[in-house]
Amino acid sequence: MQKTFSIIIMISLFLAGCSHEQPCQDSLLQAERIIDQYPDSAMLLLAPLNTDSLATTQDSALYGLLFTEAIHRKGLTFNNDTLIAQSENYYRNVGNNDCRLARSLLHHAIVRYSQQSYAEAFALIKEAEEMAAQLGDPAFCYELYAVLGDMYDNAYDKTATLHYYQRSLDAARQAHNDQWAARMLNNMATTFDQLEERDSFMYYMQQVEPLLPKLDGVIRAVALCNMGSYQLKEGDTIAAKQSLIQALKLTYLDKANYLLANIAKGEGDFNRATNLWYQTLQAEELDLQIKAHEQLIRHFSQQQDFRRSSELSQRLNDLYRRSSELSDRTGIHGMQQQYERAQAEQRQYRLVIILLGIASLLLLLLLSLSYYHRWRIRRYNQLVSDISIQLTDMEQLRQKLNQQQQADQQQQLLAADIIARLRTLAQRGQPASEADWTALVEAYRQHCPQFLTMLSSINSLQSRELNVCLLIRLRFQPSEVAVLTASSPQSVTNLRVRLLQKVFHLQGGARDFDEHLREC
Repeated sequence: MQKTFSIIIMISLFLAGCSHEQPCQDSLLQAERIIDQYPDSAMLLLAPLNTDSLATTQDSALYGLLFTEAIHRKGLTFNNDTLIAQSENYYRNVGNNDCRLARSLLHHAIVRYSQQSYAEAFALIKEAEEMAAQLGDPAFCYELYAVLGDMYDNAYDKTATLHYYQRSLDAARQAHNDQWAARMLNNMATTFDQLEERDSFMYYMQQVEPLLPKLDGVIRAVALCNMGSYQLKEGDTIAAKQSLIQALKLTYLDKANYLLANIAKGEGDFNRATNLWYQTLQAEELDLQIKAHEQLIRHFSQQQDFRRSSELSQRLNDLYRRSSELSDRTGIHGMQQQYERAQAEQRQYRLVIILLGIASLLLLLLLSLSYYHRWRIRRYNQLVSDISIQLTDMEQLRQKLNQQQQADQQQQLLAADIIARLRTLAQRGQPASEADWTALVEAYRQHCPQFLTMLSSINSLQSRELNVCLLIRLRFQPSEVAVLTASSPQSVTNLRVRLLQKVFHLQGGARDFDEHLREC
């Protein structure tokens, strides 16, 4: 499948080369679409391009990002970060593509880490991590957390290593990518194997086993190597040996060599075991070097070859010293603590700003209420003055007095404690209790007895219908009514339509009922 896909890509490149009108951006966008799954094919698309052939800074920035990503996915890295730094600066300054900016930050961090600029690499990757939650891109999260896990693994912080490997595994599963998931399961199994936590190691290997037929390349080799270690722990030496040999056929692995040496020792082939242990002395992993030294020292001590065991013991002591010195050669623990302090300070600063904002809003509210109160007093005084002047028009005065009386009753009703409580309950999404409904009816009886009498005269009116009428009269929103009566918004709407017929003997909609009810 992948071979066929590569042939299609090469044909596309040939056709693109024959047409001078084909823009470079098409090749870049096509490479971006496939780079996660097919980095080799993406590299083929990028190969004919270079920074001189790109017409715009946008194309140059995308080319730098994609080329760096392709190189890193091949297991290689750069000695110079100029290309990826230009991409990062472009996306940071343009500010309209957070996804590409986050990817630029990640791969710039990888380059700076390989150059041993650990502080800058940590700052870059932490900025990318902050953006990851907002992006919600499983492919990006998988790669980001895998790199963070590797960084903490190099710093011998196994707790943080496992934390980020687990997050990377979750992202791989979300992306439905078995190769990625197998890689993270391998990493977690390897870490637990190093920690000599057998149960956890075997648990993750049991998850890797069903994926083995789908794996290839280095991922399959590592899985087979871990499977061999798992089978050794299960006591199945024959199957373990076969798994390790298959792994070495795919690629050289120091761990596979070391485990085969242990098997050879168990078979009595001490010459082969010794040769393999000696090869493992050159392993990249310090833990394997230490274990190989310990095996050789034990073997030569049993053979009473004290000269060799003494030499190896001295070298082992040097390795122990190196192990303690390298426990955090990157300084990542200090940077993590500094980052957490900065984050805490930033959160505290935001909290202060929020509190100041709330205080300002409260002050503004108090000033507004004071102004409104004075305005209401002036308005009331003006009304009294107008009524005094128009003594001759008694009917008009009576109507105004009645209107004022109704307004006062409405205000008194709205000022009742139960009304404020009901609005608070609605805002919190909590239904009203029976005590609340009783208090509401009592408030109506005290301030709007005519309205309550009118509703009480309807014999077939149920308590829930009465409650809805009382709330609508107080201009509660239908959504609030639904919350307070523990009903759905649709059921409240249907009930209002039925009440229009029952109370007013009219046909219409829910809003017609609201208008008629508030006129009572």
